[in-house]
Amino acid sequence: MEFYDVIDKRRTTREFLKKEVDFEIIRRILEAGNKAPTWDHNRNWQYIILRTEEEKEYAFEEARKIAGKFDAERYLTMPRAYQITLGQKMYAYAMPKQFSMLNDAPYVIIPLFKAKELNGEYVSKLNPFATIWCVIENIFLAAAAEGLSCSMRIPLNKEHDIVKAKLKVPPTYMIPVFIGIGYPDPDEPQLEQYKPDLDKQIRFGRWK
Repeated sequence: MEFYDVIDKRRTTREFLKKEVDFEIIRRILEAGNKAPTWDHNRNWQYIILRTEEEKEYAFEEARKIAGKFDAERYLTMPRAYQITLGQKMYAYAMPKQFSMLNDAPYVIIPLFKAKELNGEYVSKLNPFATIWCVIENIFLAAAAEGLSCSMRIPLNKEHDIVKAKLKVPPTYMIPVFIGIGYPDPDEPQLEQYKPDLDKQIRFGRWK
């Protein structure tokens, strides 16, 4: 698959086929992740992989609670002073699936980056966080190149600490995201998304 075809094909999936994924494919995807740029040249990332339903249910109890409390119909029909946005429609679609999109995936990849806490005092202080997201993007693109797709849940503060404790992650590491990975269900609804106008995003020399 050509590189720009991979870029166009990559999308977030929240419904997966009940189809096994060869673990050698997962290994290739993680190797692609490891080729991401790294700020300290150590590439000291780690990966926890969940495969069984029991493992996923244990790890993502908080995600199940959050998804179960969300009332999509109420959210979509609540009074607004403006027309509902595409982002809000996507939020209403995605929130009830925050547990199932992980639980139903054949594999969940949890990347870990070395940091005791995030320090956003300066942009450069976020280097460990920035580079793990380079890893994650490589994983997304490699999955698309393999004919797979990914779901993505960024843990809330409390949720992050709960999952970290459950999975016995060392205190020197943090979790940026939970990635469900598998073969996408072709019948999953595709909601309209905002398409930015690149010509309006480009600014030469300075903002104005």
